[in-house]
Amino acid sequence: MMQLLEKQTIQNKEHYAKNYIGRYYRATIQNEIHLKGIGLHTGLDTNIYLIPAKENTGIIFRNFHTKEEIKADPFHVKSTVNAVTLSNGNWEVHTVEHLMCALATAGITDIIIELDREEVPILDGSSKEFYDAIQEAKVIESIIPLEPIKIINPVWVVSQDKYMIAVPSDEFKVTYTIHYDHPDLRGRSLHISLNSQVVEKEILQARTFGFLKDVEYLRSKGLIKGASIDNAVVLTEDGYLNSNLRYPDECIRHKVLDLIGDLYLLNRPIIAHIIAFRTGHTMDIALAKNILNHIENNQFLKKK
Repeated sequence: MMQLLEKQTIQNKEHYAKNYIGRYYRATIQNEIHLKGIGLHTGLDTNIYLIPAKENTGIIFRNFHTKEEIKADPFHVKSTVNAVTLSNGNWEVHTVEHLMCALATAGITDIIIELDREEVPILDGSSKEFYDAIQEAKVIESIIPLEPIKIINPVWVVSQDKYMIAVPSDEFKVTYTIHYDHPDLRGRSLHISLNSQVVEKEILQARTFGFLKDVEYLRSKGLIKGASIDNAVVLTEDGYLNSNLRYPDECIRHKVLDLIGDLYLLNRPIIAHIIAFRTGHTMDIALAKNILNHIENNQFLKKK
């Protein structure tokens, strides 16, 4: 059920901060942010500008040159192949998920994001640099309470042996399981409660990852032109090309980072336990769409 927290009190605000990601009120940034970096897939240098916006604007991606806009929304997703791509039919923007995770963690609900290319820069491969820039620019809360999405009845997506389900919970948390043909990634699971403080410490610095054996193939498909060990964890057959990891289980933590960013296309915090098995962007977006469809059909209004 979409609902306001029961009473707009400091006590409830503290409860919100302890149990959910994001903020209690809609928020933007005080000062404009400018960052520059290479696109993970395009390999092109990109300027990105994060611009303060009025309440209820939402999260808007804007073409720096033409001023065309795309609103962050699961139904505006054009592709989930190796990244999330948003499109308005004329213009598209790739690899939005890391920035979306930073916005979710900081609680930003209203912002204009201008780019002079078609891909959000990868920076260091995580969400940390975006988040740090947002904090430096200062977050400004409005007086408009933010409506979280509270899952009352389970919502799920299934594809062969992969599945993702959102079940009722009093907090936002995830149980995530991955399985890849690598000694450190076979049947690896992570169960973690996710408020903004936990995400900042335990998730935001986790970098995107890929296998060395797949590099040639992906580049032949026009992907990962900007990838390197400076912005990705590169896995060999039994280890890592990188000299060190930021977390012992950095890869699965990055999958959780992607999930947070993908679900934040809803532009609201979620109160649910997300259980994911061998999933990725495609199922993240499918779950977000299912949640919106359930809201539209009022299927969260009562228990069955």
